Amino acid sequence: MDTAGGAVSELAVPTSLLGLTTECHGAGVVVTVSGEIDLGTRDELAEHLDEALGAVSPPQSLVVDLNEVTFLGSAGLALLLDTQDAAARKGVPLRVVATQRVVRRPIEAVGLAEALPLHPTVESALTELPVPRRGDELVDFPFQANPAFR
Repeated sequence: MDTAGGAVSELAVPTSLLGLTTECHGAGVVVTVSGEIDLGTRDELAEHLDEALGAVSPPQSLVVDLNEVTFLGSAGLALLLDTQDAAARKGVPLRVVATQRVVRRPIEAVGLAEALPLHPTVESALTELPVPRRGDELVDFPFQANPAFR
């Protein structure tokens, strides 16, 4: 209560900077992510993606729609790679949907565009024919060690 006798309004403080929804389709499961993907939201997203992956069976796909993501940090990139590896071991293709620069740029900048191919729409990600991986294939990363750090 304030000193004038009126009620003090309480501001709702968001508990997470991340929004998550999951939809099941015949061709797979779509996880839509909004907000920031960083070290602070990584565990929440990881748990959600694990649950979604558990609901998918080959030849279905796991589609992660990142079109509403406002920040993608290194923890998010690592999580996407971990999820891709887990999906591949299960024989489930992982499809990432992203059109905005805030997501595309980090993926391309660190050379992950081949490991995490991006799709323009959820529909295209769901209808693309799956190319199942066994999970033991080598992924060629275009990184080279900087000789100055040796």
